Amino acid sequence: MGGRPVFVLEDEVPVRTVLVDALTSVGHDVRDFGDGQQALDEIERVVPDLSLLDMRMDGFTVLSALRRKPAGKTIPVIIVSGLGDELLQAIDARGAEELGVAGIFAKPFDIPTLLRYVGSVIARDARPGAPAVKR
Repeated sequence: MGGRPVFVLEDEVPVRTVLVDALTSVGHDVRDFGDGQQALDEIERVVPDLSLLDMRMDGFTVLSALRRKPAGKTIPVIIVSGLGDELLQAIDARGAEELGVAGIFAKPFDIPTLLRYVGSVIARDARPGAPAVKR
């Protein structure tokens, strides 16, 4: 797709594999992480177009740390989580806009719908002057 990579932060290997395979199948360069700190370290080198974040892997901590990084302030984040209503209430309490959440997908989610949404968020967020990929 020519853009920066999409980061997938998911601790459940089967779910991470499904997400990586689906995103790759539509042309995204995907980098996947089973640990939030690994992704935060990688953002020092490469700024993704978007991050998919599982909230069960200490998502609020990772999201807060991401937003404190200069490069992480504007990265769109789509939450994918099995926490359901509990998650929605927590996000609502903190304010999705304040946290920079572009969307929430509860597990199990529909892959084609998620892929369309990822594409629309990336297209909507095509930021002129956004940091270039460091290779």
